[in-house]
Amino acid sequence: MAQLPEEITTTVLELQRRLLVVIDRATATGFAILQQYGETETTLIALEDLDNVRERANTYYSRFHTLLVRIAESQPFADTAMLELLNRSIEQAQATVEAAQATIQEEKRNFNIP
Repeated sequence: MAQLPEEITTTVLELQRRLLVVIDRATATGFAILQQYGETETTLIALEDLDNVRERANTYYSRFHTLLVRIAESQPFADTAMLELLNRSIEQAQATVEAAQATIQEEKRNFNIP
């Protein structure tokens, strides 16, 4: 098995946890908006934004799962391209989580969702 430094594994697993939180909060916020305001032009835009947030978070969550499994199955070392993809994905996912959290908070404020 190709070994990753513990710091990288911990970072990825923490990012996966944060991505799950984003998926949950985006879904809950969309549900609350739909329940309180129904489908209007304004809410449909917000719901689409939240769907995009959820999809991006899900993409990175799945990518990390796939990369970690492939790296773990690599013998005796992980492919350099795979490690570069993992590092690039970490950077992109960190930015995505921050942007996603900001979008969720903005939609909550726009619709007075606690």
